[in-house]
Amino acid sequence: MFMIKRNIFVSSLFIAILLAGSFTVGSVFFAQASDISDAKAEEKILKDKLAELEEEIKQQEELLQSQKGQSNSIQGVINTLKSEISKTRSEVEKKELLIGQLSGQINKKEETIVSLSNELTREKTSLAKLIRKINEVESLSLMEMLLSSESVSEFYKDVDSFLTINQALYNSANNIKQVRSKTDAEKLSLEDEKAREADIKYELEQDRKKVESKKSEQDGLLNLSKNQEQSYEQLITARKAQVAAINARLFELAGDVPSGGISFEDALTYAKEASSKTGVRPALILAILKQESDTGKNVGTCNRPGDSRTWRDIMPGPTSGSWRDDQTAYLQIMKELGKSPEGQPLSCPLSSGGWGGAMGPTQFIPTTWLSVRDTLKSILGVSATNPWNPRHAVHATAIYMRDLGAATGGYTAEREAACKYYSGRGCSAPNVKNAFYGDAVLAKAAAIQRDIDFLEDN
Repeated sequence: MFMIKRNIFVSSLFIAILLAGSFTVGSVFFAQASDISDAKAEEKILKDKLAELEEEIKQQEELLQSQKGQSNSIQGVINTLKSEISKTRSEVEKKELLIGQLSGQINKKEETIVSLSNELTREKTSLAKLIRKINEVESLSLMEMLLSSESVSEFYKDVDSFLTINQALYNSANNIKQVRSKTDAEKLSLEDEKAREADIKYELEQDRKKVESKKSEQDGLLNLSKNQEQSYEQLITARKAQVAAINARLFELAGDVPSGGISFEDALTYAKEASSKTGVRPALILAILKQESDTGKNVGTCNRPGDSRTWRDIMPGPTSGSWRDDQTAYLQIMKELGKSPEGQPLSCPLSSGGWGGAMGPTQFIPTTWLSVRDTLKSILGVSATNPWNPRHAVHATAIYMRDLGAATGGYTAEREAACKYYSGRGCSAPNVKNAFYGDAVLAKAAAIQRDIDFLEDN
């Protein structure tokens, strides 16, 4: 009695803390017990809170996906801006290269102009000297020429030479002037082109700065969006932790097969409930339960604490060569239930051979349990299904028998479904000796139906 009251105290405290929003996984709390005094009431509160949390998680996940969409959109804008910045930077570099080339050409023009100017200066100097010489010669008097050592003919010959050289120097100076004038014009043109390219480069740099400013703004928005994503993710993680804790507590409340098996009253209640959902008659469901485990009395003698054979030894796994991978399915079921795979009772292989590993009072193999799990969750309104829970097991059997054709009713359909329940193949399948199972189940179903009829008539 003390233990029962203690469990009520702990579960009441669990609910009070959970509903207050201060639940922390793995923590231990002490407080006054509330007015929740039985498991049914606690289960209802927990299921209500579970539904609330799951709805909140759904909403937060939708918000998270929307936020991720915004982040992706912002990232797309940033990528575009980065591409524009890169393109503009490349264009600026090209302009810098071109401006450098123009500067080099201008320098060469300036060097040419300096050279031409120096040459022109030399030509002008020579021309000036020659002109002075001619003037000196022309200013000599006849007497001076007669007294000169040179003859008159030689004198005039020198004068002609001076005049020829003078004309040549004059022509050279004019050519130099023209070349320098042309070079000056080319230099000015290059300087104009350089100025235009510099203006273009400046505009490109301004555009790049504007784009970089926009990118900086988008980086800030992306950072805010990512922070918001993190907030949603943290909240979702916290809520999922609460969901896991509630599922663990609901699993505790659901419990496993009681020692000594399932009472006929409880089994019939579960079978009628399952029948209303599936159309499979209660007596047939109970007959499977009786055939498989003697109504929960024999749920397996392997994998229990201290047993020599564990789930690793009795189930086919991913490398066993079997078409089934019950080991992976079993671990998945245990993870969902928050239970260790060690210590849970499982059926041992038959002495004649084959695999073991069937679970619970209706002896489901793990891969088959997964095939009905989602339907079972929907029918029972639970987030985790337990093969060892009598109610879950009975409903799972009803679902599976319905899927095998038992809901249509009649001896043949029910017997065929029972054979398939046992081996996966019909009663008349060649090389499969399973008709005995279908016959045994139908015989048990007939006896159970008589008991049900008697109870309902009295």
